[in-house]
Formats: sequence, C-alpha cells, structure tokens
Amino acid sequence: MDTATDLVELFALQPRVSLEDYASPAAFAARHRALAAKVDALRARDASGQPRYPALAVWPESVGAPLLFLGHMHRVRQSTSLQGALKRVRLSEAWGVWNAWSDFRPPSLTECIYAARAPLVHRTLWNTFSGIARDFGLWVVAGSALLPAGRRGEGSPDFEPFSARTYNTSYTFSPEGNCVAAARKANLVPSWEDGLHLSPGRPEDLAVLQTPFGKLATLIGYDGFAQPHTRDEPWFAPCAQYLDAMRVDVLAHPAIHAGPWARSAQGERWRHEGLPAQLRTLRNVRYVVSAQQVGSLLGGTFEAASHILERTASGDVRVLAQAQTTQEEDVVHAIVPTAAHGTP
Repeated sequence: MDTATDLVELFALQPRVSLEDYASPAAFAARHRALAAKVDALRARDASGQPRYPALAVWPESVGAPLLFLGHMHRVRQSTSLQGALKRVRLSEAWGVWNAWSDFRPPSLTECIYAARAPLVHRTLWNTFSGIARDFGLWVVAGSALLPAGRRGEGSPDFEPFSARTYNTSYTFSPEGNCVAAARKANLVPSWEDGLHLSPGRPEDLAVLQTPFGKLATLIGYDGFAQPHTRDEPWFAPCAQYLDAMRVDVLAHPAIHAGPWARSAQGERWRHEGLPAQLRTLRNVRYVVSAQQVGSLLGGTFEAASHILERTASGDVRVLAQAQTTQEEDVVHAIVPTAAHGTP
C-alpha cells in the first residue's frame, strides 16, 4: 500500500453490546474481530485482492470499560449500574484493591479498583485491537476504556499503572499493530463520570498523528461539544477548536449515549452544539468519524446513530454516511478524498 493516497476509507463501527462480550479476553477479541471482518468485506480492492486505500476504523466510547469485570460475570450479571458492579468487584478483588491503596493512596476505593484491574484491562484491549489493526491493515481508534496512565507508556501489552488517577482513555493503533497514541478525555460528563472518580485529561496532551490520509486526532464523547452543559464546569475546554488550530484533518469521535436518542435533549444539543454544528466554523478539520454503541448493559440502554461528516468546500456540513437505525448494529462506511487532495 502506498504511503500517500488520493482516497481513504472511513469506518464508524456501531456494535450491539452485551455482557457476554466481556466473559473472557477471548470472547472480547472474537466479538471485535468479527466486526473488523465486516469492515474488511467492505474495503475496495485492487486486481490482486489487496486493499486499494488506507482505512480508518473507529470503535465507540466505553467499549472497553466493562473489561473491568473480566472473570466476574457471575457477580455483576444482576447489577443495574456500573457503580453497583464496581462495588461487587471491589469486594472480590480486596487484595488487589488493598495493594493499589498501599501503593498510591488515592482519595477513593474506586480508583484502587481501576489500578488493580488495569494490567488485565490494558492487555486485553491492547492485544485485541493491535491484532485487528495488524491483521486487517487498519488504522484503529479503539473506542475507550477506564485506565490510569502507564509507567512505561502504552507501547506494549505489558502495563504497570503510574498512579491510581484514572482517565477515559482511547488508544490508536497503526496498521503495523503499534499503539501510536493515547487520548484522555478532557471534559467529564457532570453527574456521571465525576461520580466514577475519573480524572480529566488535558487538551494540550491530545496527540496529533501524521497518517497517509492527513493529520488524525481523537476526541472522546463530551469533548466533541463546543460548550459545557452546566454552569459548574469552569474548566471546560472546546477541544475541537484546539485540534483545528493544530491543523488536524480527520477527527475520530468515539461516543456513547445512554437512553433513547430520538427527540432527546442530548440529541438536540449534539446537532446544535456538537461537531455537526462546530464543523462549519472550523478551518482545517474536514472529516468527523463518530462511532456509537447500541444495546443494553448493566441496566443501561444505549442508542444513537453513528455517522461520518464532511465539511464541504462551501463550508456546509454534509452527512456522508449514517447508521440505518439508532438501535441495531451497523458498520458505517465512506470513501473520501484525503486532506492532501481536494481539501476545502
């Protein structure tokens, strides 16, 4: 495959999740390799059967969060919230929680759970999506999981937490299977992520990657909004504007929406304050690949439509592709010119 190209294939994956996907590392890997096979079946190919263009595949936010419960399905199956499931795991992982508290002394036991489970969560996520990127020849934005920063970085499946401070974290993998970036969500959703004792990342730490199809960066969920939803968020950062100033061409946007999407307040906010509205005002970002998950998990129901957006030469925003429903699994696909060819 050439190092530069006129076209790129963009994919937003919309998996239908269930607790069984997290029964074991093998079950998680098999579930997402099956989705990657759907991506592979849609790719344009040359006469020899090789992929004609580079491809970016984006998984949704929090797709790796339930990896915290690996080995504990029987304990959390009846839980009706993520917080309730974490309490059940905390009791059965008492030794690991104690070691994490002894090492890091964080302000909450929830952070001790994250730190204790981080090596397993990281290794499962890393092995799954590194393998997908390598075996299917994809640039992969691997949704997100709840992880501390690593003492040795994120470049291998081996992981040792630097502290118990835990972030909503998204890894990006190159087609060689290398983890080339980690994005940490800067704006935490009020009354939800702060209740999970997560820490915010910093906009200035968001990585910008040079790829054959232009500069790529990741915004997780709420980071895709232009302004805060409440008056109690003085540190809210408009991350899309920041990355636009860094001359990013393609924004990967792993996202998740709990509850019904149709006629929801969040849906209206997304249309008027999210990336569909912001894209018109940006100067450099041309494409947005927004991936959502659907289904039910730990008492929550998730709905929304994944989509791929383009800022046209006239400054309008065009929906290039969108999931057919907000409730069923889908793979959203578009073939588009790269930033170096026909940029508005």
